[in-house]
Amino acid sequence: MDRATLIVNASAGRRKDLQTLVPALVQALERAGVQANAALTAAAGEAQSISADAAASGRDAVFACGGDGTVHEVLQGLVGTKTALGVVPLGTANVFARNLGLALDPVKALQQQLSFEPRAISVGEVRYTASGSERKKYFIVMAGAGPDGALVYRLLAGKRSRLGRSAYYAHSLRLFLMRNFPAFRVEYRSSESSEWVEQRGVSVMCSRVPNLGGIFRRLATETFAADNKLLLSIAKPPARIGLPAWFAFSHLALNARNPWLEQVRVSEFRCTPLEQNHRIHAELDGEWIGYLPMSVRLLPQAVSLLMPKDHKAEGKQ
Repeated sequence: MDRATLIVNASAGRRKDLQTLVPALVQALERAGVQANAALTAAAGEAQSISADAAASGRDAVFACGGDGTVHEVLQGLVGTKTALGVVPLGTANVFARNLGLALDPVKALQQQLSFEPRAISVGEVRYTASGSERKKYFIVMAGAGPDGALVYRLLAGKRSRLGRSAYYAHSLRLFLMRNFPAFRVEYRSSESSEWVEQRGVSVMCSRVPNLGGIFRRLATETFAADNKLLLSIAKPPARIGLPAWFAFSHLALNARNPWLEQVRVSEFRCTPLEQNHRIHAELDGEWIGYLPMSVRLLPQAVSLLMPKDHKAEGKQ
């Protein structure tokens, strides 16, 4: 690695030390012989455009310095380029950083990645409609529809940095267990078949990492960022049974015995409301994208990620 850019989310987490932290991160790279520059962002969309510009200028790596939302935004500018994605955890949950086995100390995490190797991995590609036009985005942690989308929209919008990790999971659990969610149509093609299978679900979760952290840590297992398949979890109706059962069975590591849950490896899937007046929230990597319908597929070898040489990136609690 000869040249790198640090993209720093100035509002990530609740940090107040950016004036000293950012120079320390730049110095850590320069001491390793890497020419580095840093850019602070304050508005949505800036990280994507900065990462795209860095890739176009031939930077070897771009480090997303923030939480999972910052990683998600930087990813949008790097898909299809040769520039590697690195992660410096500054957020609240830092799910992706934890699954890469990174230290939660930002400088230590950056130093760890100096010995990592760039590796081409697949990412999820989502097509959806917003403001009357079709849009496309990529995800590297998870995509979901139903309760998790509603959580992102209703509880975290505008106050993400003020909610600590414990408060986030407490809000999540209350929402999942107490609110009734309508069923919607889920269609998928498994990795072994070209035929579409139709199912009903009150929640779908497509995870690219095995540990979603906290009370979610066992909802999705046996999946890794380097996998060439999507792990799709479908909680079946009714919501008042299917959602609590998912939490209970997963806590006991008994997802395979849960009659209200279907987990399957797929190449693509799509979700649509059963009734026109049903507004089903959807999210990617913890960012709200709007309402169903949405279609998801795997985009092979789409981005270069700095990974440990012995990688399997298993999650930490």
